[in-house]
Amino acid sequence: MSLASLAASAADSPWAGHWKLDPAQSHFAGDTMTYSAGPKGLVHFSDGSTVQYDFGLDGKEYPAAYNRTTSWTSAGKNTWDQVTRADGKVLSKSHRVVSEDGKTLTMTFTGTQPDGTTRDDELVYTRVSAGKGLLGKWRSIKVSGNAPASFIISSPGSGTLHYDIPEEKASVEGSADGTDHPIHGPNVPPGMTIGYKLADREIRYTIKMNGKPDNYGIQTLAADGHSFTDVSWNPGKGKRKTNRGLRQAIERVRVQASSSQGQGRPANRPGIVT
Repeated sequence: MSLASLAASAADSPWAGHWKLDPAQSHFAGDTMTYSAGPKGLVHFSDGSTVQYDFGLDGKEYPAAYNRTTSWTSAGKNTWDQVTRADGKVLSKSHRVVSEDGKTLTMTFTGTQPDGTTRDDELVYTRVSAGKGLLGKWRSIKVSGNAPASFIISSPGSGTLHYDIPEEKASVEGSADGTDHPIHGPNVPPGMTIGYKLADREIRYTIKMNGKPDNYGIQTLAADGHSFTDVSWNPGKGKRKTNRGLRQAIERVRVQASSSQGQGRPANRPGIVT
């Protein structure tokens, strides 16, 4: 294949372009998490999949998931403040409040993205098991924010994809044959990789943390090429179902629809966690 035809093939990829999230058509709620009594007076957190760790409510830093640390302090009755750090750097701060009737947990997150933009997210959970205060199993019923607003996808060569997430300054590039590729970015945990397989209008991907699967997903391009959906799920949470998984609706930014230049969980997308 000549260089000219290779370049044309890359530029003609239906996935190439600048994309933006359509929050109105996206569904992020439905995930579950559990807080339970841990050893030596600590609290144990589990998302029912690959993430679990113990922490205290004493303001000290405890190891958490994705090479982060977490510190919690009580801020009143059924109210807690939390700080998440990586290598001593504050990534986000959160505030949690359990309602007076004990049935609702509201979490607000604030922070600054690598590009300088602010992060203001709100998650609301409903109790689905018995428990007192924070302890118990919770299911999300409302999620505001918590996902990148835009993505840039390009194809620098035949069978190769490049993703950029501008606000997180995160990127990944590699062959679309399922091979694991490192994800780069100032807030991306060390050891996080993604492998993706491209089949015409569908991309199947697996996010791994230190070689272990952390997130699976499928991106499906619409017939008109103006949008795609991303459905993702975590290991150990059963078979994928759209109404239980993470569903994103992403629209092409038409003024950059033909761009071939450079994209979460985590996020995250596809699933890049920061």
